[in-house]
Amino acid sequence: MKDRKMTGIRKFFSFSSAAGIFRVFFLMLADVLCSSVGMFSAILLYCLVQKAPCEFSELLSILPFSCMLLLCNVIFNCYNGSILYPGAGVNKIEEVRRLAGSICITYLLFFAWYNYFSRGEINILAAGEILLAALFTGIMLPIVRGIMRKVLKFFNIGQTNILIAGAGKGGARIALEFQQDSYFGFHVVGFLDDDPEKQGKIISNCPVLGTLSAAAEIGKKYNVNYVVSCIPLPVLYRMYRDLSLYFKHIMFVPANQIFPVAWMTPVSIGVYSGFEIRNKLLHPFSRVLKMVLELFFSISVMLFLFPLFLVLIPIIKFTSPGPVFYRSIRLGQNDKEIVVWKFRTMYADADLRLQELFEQQPELQEEWQNDFKLQNDPRITPVGKFLRKTSLDELPQFWNVLNGTMSIIGPRPIIREEVPYYGKHYDLRQRVKPGITGLWQVSGRSDTDYWFRVMLDTYYIMNWSIWMDYYIFFKTIYIVLMRKGAR
Repeated sequence: MKDRKMTGIRKFFSFSSAAGIFRVFFLMLADVLCSSVGMFSAILLYCLVQKAPCEFSELLSILPFSCMLLLCNVIFNCYNGSILYPGAGVNKIEEVRRLAGSICITYLLFFAWYNYFSRGEINILAAGEILLAALFTGIMLPIVRGIMRKVLKFFNIGQTNILIAGAGKGGARIALEFQQDSYFGFHVVGFLDDDPEKQGKIISNCPVLGTLSAAAEIGKKYNVNYVVSCIPLPVLYRMYRDLSLYFKHIMFVPANQIFPVAWMTPVSIGVYSGFEIRNKLLHPFSRVLKMVLELFFSISVMLFLFPLFLVLIPIIKFTSPGPVFYRSIRLGQNDKEIVVWKFRTMYADADLRLQELFEQQPELQEEWQNDFKLQNDPRITPVGKFLRKTSLDELPQFWNVLNGTMSIIGPRPIIREEVPYYGKHYDLRQRVKPGITGLWQVSGRSDTDYWFRVMLDTYYIMNWSIWMDYYIFFKTIYIVLMRKGAR
């Protein structure tokens, strides 16, 4: 009886027309939690530094003010577009940027309130402590929001029902994206398609429920007021008036999936519609800021981890014959060949072993040609397996960042033989330095196929910004700690 009751509650949270509003509510809870912990930490740190007593009433007094972050997030549209009309909202990178602005304003107001109204005087130490609390909130808020979204998806709470118009390749891929993704909170009910051969079939784990002309009827039957269109634009233009009679949200996904949408702004020119794209790669300030931050971080890492280098070097040297470091010739910016440094993870005669392996097991050659990796590579040493699993083998690449041949974040460096896989996209790829980590690594790393890797590299370059690097950096830390996808 209890399980049946819980199922009913989940259905109410997930499949009612208010699912998006419930989702916003839970995101607000996550925001209040982060802001409260951040502000509490500022007060506690102040009391510790000043060696002053910390009264419980003082901590309680900031609770109402911690809700200021909610107001700032509403102003910055950080809740799926709108708290009363939630939809897809903004992309992950834009959300990070908006949250950063919201947190800055929130803590500036908190600083003014705490110093001028609570204590009656400006305290330099308090300013430093509040700055640390703001940094803590800025780091933790995207992480806590991500955890909350995964929990909501796992329990099927606050998930908005959607229909996908068009069950072709594009629609099938979008359906899989939504099934694997927890960010948007979409639950794919099924497809709409006019192809009679697809009716009733299961595509990407979702059924084809009917034709495009039956969209409104199917939407009412399954309580869906959101449709994602993967049909050609001329067809969508003809159907828009009919779809807009029932569906509150209509999303159009063009056939060309790789597009610089992160910095695209819609523009109305009389009765015509257009969009403006901001090319961040041509903004000198952003590029210089990226270089300075990466140089500073690389120097810090090399100094901080120097004792670890002293431990790893003899372990690698004495557990298998050969050099400690592995020098790999890769392609850098402007198609120039660069030397990429890594800790050696393979036996010294790895190339010879690879040829012998292909002769003994020819089927492995096809696996190698797909992504230039082997699922169970016998050339890797026991210590090398540990280094790869923990990504410690890539630490020497911070030297590449210091000598200017690589970035910390960017497309993965490739060899000459991989260029044909990029095709027309290689011209775009060679405009930037390769990186130690990138969008490919945080989107499945070695679990993704090569075509998807090319698409991710292309998307990263076309949508690059400091905020995207910020997102990839912290997602990389999560991936490494969870040991996901590395081999």
